Amino acid sequence: MLLEKKSRIRCDILLLVYDGPNSIKVIHLSNVKRLKLLLISLLALASLGVLASFSGLYYLKNWSQKEHLSHDSSVLLKVPKGVRLGDLAASLQEKGLIDDAWTFKLWVRSQGNFKNIQAGQYAFEGAASPDQIMDKLISGQTYEPVVLEYTIPEGFTLTQVLERLARLGVGTLESLEKLSKNKSFIRSLGIEANSLEGFIYPATYRYHHEKPSEKEAFERMTKEFFARLPKDYIERCEQLGITLYKAMIIASLIEKETMLEEEKPLVSEVIWNRLKKRMPLGIDASIIYGIKNFDGNLTFRHLKDKKNPYNSRVRRGLPPSPIGALSLSSLLAVLNPANEGNYFYVLLPGGENRHHFSKTLQEHNRYVKKLVKAQRKRR
Repeated sequence: MLLEKKSRIRCDILLLVYDGPNSIKVIHLSNVKRLKLLLISLLALASLGVLASFSGLYYLKNWSQKEHLSHDSSVLLKVPKGVRLGDLAASLQEKGLIDDAWTFKLWVRSQGNFKNIQAGQYAFEGAASPDQIMDKLISGQTYEPVVLEYTIPEGFTLTQVLERLARLGVGTLESLEKLSKNKSFIRSLGIEANSLEGFIYPATYRYHHEKPSEKEAFERMTKEFFARLPKDYIERCEQLGITLYKAMIIASLIEKETMLEEEKPLVSEVIWNRLKKRMPLGIDASIIYGIKNFDGNLTFRHLKDKKNPYNSRVRRGLPPSPIGALSLSSLLAVLNPANEGNYFYVLLPGGENRHHFSKTLQEHNRYVKKLVKAQRKRR
């Protein structure tokens, strides 16, 4: 009988070990030792891989949060539809928004949100980090150049509004004035009045692509007025026994009489108290509004002019219309007057635009004398 011999394969590993400048040792490793070495090597490589991954992610995270734009100028970036990541990264580097396109691509791929960017033109002011850049591109905060921008300050009269629009090339002064008093056009805006006075909301208006027409400008400014009006404002006016239009007239008087927010409820109370007592309001801003081509000098003749429908010294009640653009705080002050019992107010000396409020004419006159005395000293 033939006996089979089991063959045993010996698999050794020769490990070369450096042992000095001119000497290398050769070490034979058995199968067991080989396996142990292999396992240790794999574990070491895996650890290095994990460490490298964490280090890489940490670097990318910190890199993405650093601002890379070094200059202060505005940078415009156009992102076409279907743009490739490589092309976007190259454009960003070319514009100076990032300092390394390859790192940017690696970071974006790690985020997995490149497919969410939106095409369009973007503007970057000052320094920007890759995080901020991608946030803007994903949210679609595109930039559209402004072709017209203007501001209507609080208290601006309709005439001042028309003059500003005309200077900016939005129609002519004559055509604007005619349209602002066109009853058919005014009714189309949902307004029951003889002019747009008071319905122009004081704000900054911007237009992109092209300038508005006269109608478009008026439509937007009056629409802004109604948008800012509290939803229950008209109902609250009715509870006080006045219409929205009368509330607007009172608000315009408050707007003209004080620049200080904390004084508006106090001025509102004086107006309400005087109306209830059927006392003339005595508001010079109203008189001035009714003077055509006013030169800045309010004379005794002006104060006694009964032909001026806005002369609140000789006429009782409210003037026939608002006398300027109204802020929301003035509109709210109409419905929330103070409760101090005051009927008078006069400017305090000192140039701080503050007023002294009085319950009696005697007290009021004392403060009028102080103001007159201070004004004479300054002359």
